[in-house]
Amino acid sequence: MSNALDTLIPQADDGSVVLAQLSDPHLFAERDNVFLGINPYNSLRAVVEQMRGEAGVDAVLATGDLSQDHSVESYQRFAELVEPLAKPVFSLPGNHDQAELMHAALAPTHVHVQRRVQIGAWQVLMLNSAVTGLPAGHVMLEELRWLQQVLAEDQATPTLIALHHHPVPTGCAWLDQHSLDNGAEFLALLARYPNVKGVVFGHVHQEMDQFSHHIRLMAVPSTSIQFLPRSAGFVLDPRQPGYRLLRLCPDGSIETQVKRLIGGQFVPDPSASGY
Repeated sequence: MSNALDTLIPQADDGSVVLAQLSDPHLFAERDNVFLGINPYNSLRAVVEQMRGEAGVDAVLATGDLSQDHSVESYQRFAELVEPLAKPVFSLPGNHDQAELMHAALAPTHVHVQRRVQIGAWQVLMLNSAVTGLPAGHVMLEELRWLQQVLAEDQATPTLIALHHHPVPTGCAWLDQHSLDNGAEFLALLARYPNVKGVVFGHVHQEMDQFSHHIRLMAVPSTSIQFLPRSAGFVLDPRQPGYRLLRLCPDGSIETQVKRLIGGQFVPDPSASGY
């Protein structure tokens, strides 16, 4: 079965598009495996359950690190867990994913893997920033050329870019070693196109919301463990897993908020020093 889906019609009467972004579940083949003190299968299931109560969501963006153990079964677990959302789910690879394996494992499922989606007045362009064997990211020349071509051909449609790695520093010294290594080049390209309104990414396991030129840059908490903001070394944050909601308005503006699970069900291992 093909997992391609190019166009979606938004539910809202005003034509706005509502997307839910989740990221970095780090799933294993086995449902009961624990990741730095948290069961990632259970935490993603809890996030999905809360997301099901969000009104008007048109589609879901999954911005990488779906798997922790590079197994076909971990991707099957992901598809199984997000199926109750009953919404189109669009995914891209992170540094813990193996892109070819991920694409093959998700191809028979309802989780879509593609580069461009048109939703109402908007388009979403999804990039692969993963580099095999490295935690840091890089948008390859082929990807940059494709991105430039798409943006040059259509300079009117409001555009959201999705990728895994962060193109700007987080303030976490240890984490910023593993950022998008050509982030400045990437953002300089996007800055040439006023219709590029936002960039969403995962990887940092924390909330970020700032601007580069006219472009809003937004990171989302992980659905599993969280990294403590502005920490010099590796430190886990006890805040709960979460997700981001984005309302893409027909005038090109973005309304967004981060939501986390209520309560303190998921407690990371405070002695963890890395992974």
